[in-house]
Amino acid sequence: MKLTKLLTAIGLSKNEAKIYLTLLKGGTQTISMIARKSTIHRPAIYQALPILKEKGLVNERQIGKLIHYGAESPSRLRFLLEGVRGELDAIIPELEKIQSKKRPVVRRLDGKEGVRAVYDDIVDTLKKGDVFYRYSSMDRGDIERVGLPRDYEKQRDAKELERFVIASPDHASSHEKSLDVELKVVPKEFYPFDYDVSQVIYGDKIAFIDYDQPIATIIENPVLAQFQRDIFKMLFRTL
Repeated sequence: MKLTKLLTAIGLSKNEAKIYLTLLKGGTQTISMIARKSTIHRPAIYQALPILKEKGLVNERQIGKLIHYGAESPSRLRFLLEGVRGELDAIIPELEKIQSKKRPVVRRLDGKEGVRAVYDDIVDTLKKGDVFYRYSSMDRGDIERVGLPRDYEKQRDAKELERFVIASPDHASSHEKSLDVELKVVPKEFYPFDYDVSQVIYGDKIAFIDYDQPIATIIENPVLAQFQRDIFKMLFRTL
């Protein structure tokens, strides 16, 4: 059931989700009523109810000799989701440290969707104000043929990402001037420098894009990325 899956996704167990939905649909109920309607055995219900109360999703009141349980407003689920998000934000740095210690990751991305996925990954990976470096040995038509992700430029500008670009003459002539772009053109002795490819260095990643195929490869490794970044900077200073 879709609702049960959504509730388990934000931190409820399967039994907790079923009990909460049973109370939402049937109103205030005793444990025997919950067991009958949810088909959950009583011991599991006794175990789940205190957790649901602690999460602010269930209330109880005594009517005669029996305790009745009722569902709190679904709006309380927002607080539960915020709690899960907070816990996730707290452990992400630790998970990233674990990831940084593993072997290089190589991803191959095929087709136009694969090329667009690189641009999505750039804005997802970098933080506000970060810098990325790009070799652009193609003209504007190559990018237009493949297409950028719909919100790429909007997200890139919102994060105020700076770009350093070493470009072919055709790409440089079609590139719109921008305050957040430092662009240099390859020397005339290397013209036409039109291989229809790009290399992007961002964060701990290096992306290689072939617009003719189209195909892209992302290598994730902090040492390799830093090595390529240093080479780019040295070349950029000499142009």
